[in-house]
Amino acid sequence: MGLGKTVLMDHIAAETERVLGPEHPDTLTARGNLAGAYGQAGRIDDAITSETQNVKDLERVLGPEHPDTLTARANLAASYQRAGRVAEAVVLLAQVVSDRQRVLGPRHPATVSAQGGLEIMNAFVRGRGRVTNGP
Repeated sequence: MGLGKTVLMDHIAAETERVLGPEHPDTLTARGNLAGAYGQAGRIDDAITSETQNVKDLERVLGPEHPDTLTARANLAASYQRAGRVAEAVVLLAQVVSDRQRVLGPRHPATVSAQGGLEIMNAFVRGRGRVTNGP
């Protein structure tokens, strides 16, 4: 997933915004997809910038506890981790887990997924950057 995908996602995000407006939920989804494409292309700084703005927009438009907002925060935490900003990632993802437990319940798949991601990040921190598959 490289430059072609980011160009396509950028075009889709721009067209969605042009047609639906900057605060339409589909526009915000398209921007989130663009941020994901940046991350997949190795453009982590661009992904973080885009995801940070998208989280702010989602909080304003849908609210801070909307499932889409929580997903955007989880995506930002993953980008922080890829950028080596593990401490920030852990703090943000811990908040996502807490919010998802309260909003969606502890057994909701999104909650369980975030909890698993947090456990992996914590293992990464405990292992001083090394995640292992065994003893």
